[in-house]
Amino acid sequence: MMTLKTKSTTDIALGDHRLVRRLLPLVLLLPLALLLPLSGAGRPADASSMIYKNYIVRYDRGWDILCEPYVVQKNDWILKIFRQKGEIAHADFRDFLGIFQRLNPHVTDINLLRPGQAVDIPLRKLEHGTLSGQASGVVTIPFVTLAKVTEAVLQNAMPYTVQRGDTVSQLIAKYYGRFGSRAYQEGVKLFQAANPQIENLDRIYAGQNVYMPDPAIREKEWYAAMYDAEGNLRETIDMGTAGAAGAAGRPLPTSGLPTSDPEAPPGALAQAAATVGGQLNEKGTYFIPRPTGDDFEVDLSQHPMLTLPEQKMLFTRDGRIMGIDPETLKPNWPEGKVVTYDEQASVEEIVAAIFDAIGGAEDQTRSEVGFTAAGVQVTVHAKWVKTLADQRWLCITPIAGPEEQTPESIRRYLAQNGIELKEVFPGGQAVTADPAAVGQRHLVKNILAIAPTGQKDFAQRLCRALGFTYAPDVAVTFPYAGIQIQAYANLVTAPGGKEILVDFGDLYGDAVKAIGASGMQVVQISADDTFTAMVRKILDGLGFSYTENPTLPAARRSSEYNTLVTVQGILYTDAQANRALLSAADLHSAVTDLISAEGIAVITW
Repeated sequence: MMTLKTKSTTDIALGDHRLVRRLLPLVLLLPLALLLPLSGAGRPADASSMIYKNYIVRYDRGWDILCEPYVVQKNDWILKIFRQKGEIAHADFRDFLGIFQRLNPHVTDINLLRPGQAVDIPLRKLEHGTLSGQASGVVTIPFVTLAKVTEAVLQNAMPYTVQRGDTVSQLIAKYYGRFGSRAYQEGVKLFQAANPQIENLDRIYAGQNVYMPDPAIREKEWYAAMYDAEGNLRETIDMGTAGAAGAAGRPLPTSGLPTSDPEAPPGALAQAAATVGGQLNEKGTYFIPRPTGDDFEVDLSQHPMLTLPEQKMLFTRDGRIMGIDPETLKPNWPEGKVVTYDEQASVEEIVAAIFDAIGGAEDQTRSEVGFTAAGVQVTVHAKWVKTLADQRWLCITPIAGPEEQTPESIRRYLAQNGIELKEVFPGGQAVTADPAAVGQRHLVKNILAIAPTGQKDFAQRLCRALGFTYAPDVAVTFPYAGIQIQAYANLVTAPGGKEILVDFGDLYGDAVKAIGASGMQVVQISADDTFTAMVRKILDGLGFSYTENPTLPAARRSSEYNTLVTVQGILYTDAQANRALLSAADLHSAVTDLISAEGIAVITW
């Protein structure tokens, strides 16, 4: 078996001077492709410059991940694949590496890739509904190709300044192999394509700037397609066709989302294992060491084993393991647990038994976890909470039926913030993502974003958004010390005839009291009032009630085991029972989905 090793840090550093030129077509083409039409309409007349390629969509921790199916080639190593294939790797390599490992669990050691091994290479994180067909798990994206071979060579070449004593043959042999070999002959053709200005290869001079084709071009999927049957370079090449062929024979999934086979549903034990994030093994033999004599053998077909990150459990129906008391195993198997369950037990009952067996640890008995992000506080109340790796949490809650299910957008939002929420139906089946619901998650939202230039502008825009009338600089007369005084203020009129004057520091002394005595309410805005404070003052002045930092349940069920979303802002209800949430927070799309589903308009600034 051929093993492929990761390049050292020194190798990577030495290769950086040519990294930009090697990666430019691969890193930039995908973002460009995502901006192009996804249907036949609008395709360019020159079909040779555009092909359409299938990518798959996988799910990872609340995100849809656009992936390219790839078959490992000879001389591939993991850093080379990552650097050539994914834009995520350039933004956050550590995050990208974690995504790759989770999407490719069959790759047990990323430093030991086997030629012919099929992997899915993450390219981009997607919001729901970004691409046509995303919910199905397969998307077709136009892939811009380089029509001319010379352009492909130049984008895989390094600038080089000729030194005294250099010859083309020496340079080609240095990078492509001994003189006269096939690789050498190909190197000469590539050099000629990259340097058409050099008419005689035997005549180069010191200080001359040339392009040296990167020998790594021979590892490209489309390299062989550059040559015709006689070994001469073609004029054009379809770079995308060769790349797509690299995944030939790999069936694309019907969905990138968690699914189950309705014709062969797993048993309650397997469903419970999946619900708690463990692996169930029902075949083979497990050996428990004993200080004397042979190891104790456990037939896993009789006593299935659940493996959790730091826990192993054996299941038994009669309370015994292979006919003996489990207590006798504890001295030699201190980390193990034994769970007794009934053959007719539901998934919920088995999950409860698993958590009872874990017991003891404080984090296993917590009933809630949460986080705060971008003006939103989220608290998940669950029946069972379990610690996962990487400071993540697993929250499990039984629900009465689909009508009590937490919206998919909220579940993904939780997953993006380190909380995996699993809900279990009465029949035992765990709730999985609904591709149809995911594809339609973007509701028609009543969201108004205002961009005020100052306090007065904000007051005017706010009143307009709420359906109030705002009249600036209205003349107001009032009696003061036996005479009529005239001043100017801003008149706000709400539906129903309620009126207030809004003053931004123009009224002095006893004028405010005198105006109030005449029956007109004055709201004074100070220079240090925030926009949120202004909202409170205006609503208070009009006598309207409101709720500060409202909390919304994510699912239509009691709050005992529910996800509660508290939004920084003010929830206002008008006389016609229309509701609006006024907030300075930059709200996540999942939160505005939830708010919109409740029929609440959103006004942000």
